[in-house]
Amino acid sequence: MADAKPTILVFCCGQLDGGLKKIKEKANIYQASYSKLNAPSELLDDHPSARAIWVIDPDIATSKHKDLSDRVVDYARNGGIVILGGFFSMSIRQPEFDKWMRDAWDLPWRSGQYETTTVVFQSAAVGPRDFWRDGLAAAYTQKGMFLQNVAPSESWYASLTGATSESFVFGPVPIEAQTSIAFGKVGKGWLGWTGDIHNREETAAAVRAMMGLNAREEEDHLQLPQVLYQMILER
Repeated sequence: MADAKPTILVFCCGQLDGGLKKIKEKANIYQASYSKLNAPSELLDDHPSARAIWVIDPDIATSKHKDLSDRVVDYARNGGIVILGGFFSMSIRQPEFDKWMRDAWDLPWRSGQYETTTVVFQSAAVGPRDFWRDGLAAAYTQKGMFLQNVAPSESWYASLTGATSESFVFGPVPIEAQTSIAFGKVGKGWLGWTGDIHNREETAAAVRAMMGLNAREEEDHLQLPQVLYQMILER
């Protein structure tokens, strides 16, 4: 009997061990390290119909890996799913990210604030399939790099207008309303972003949703008691 599990490719600097257990339950994972010459490109050659590519480290955004970058962008434009996450947001320089978004992806997404705050699921967000919202948190606290210039339909989680920092260092200073998790159409495919430097379970659930690995469930996880939801909006 043929293996019905989808294929997920992981591009990173070494061997990723943590954060894969729940993904491995529903998908076949294949990893390639930038440190091995042409390994990511060869992995893509071996699995051209992979459902998604999870880019953990930002080496792909450098001039050294331009050919790989072009291939990954083409993969997305032709129907694939590319997700930037893991160590990506904490390792890439903001000017480098902005240039890569502009030159390689032709997207207006730009690096924003680096902050700790509560992020809330955005009702205008769109996803890759039916029931993609299953298992996603309504709101949670996240520390990481946010994005600017993300369209409402591409913003999965964002800080609220009037939100304040929850950093123990800087205190409750006002911050901007920006996107912490994004997922938008690129040609026939999708590009995703998670800025969470701790890769919390709520963020990991969003990554699985981008990959189409969150199961259909009867319970609507995004339904909050009205009083609690109002409290989140008024924070």
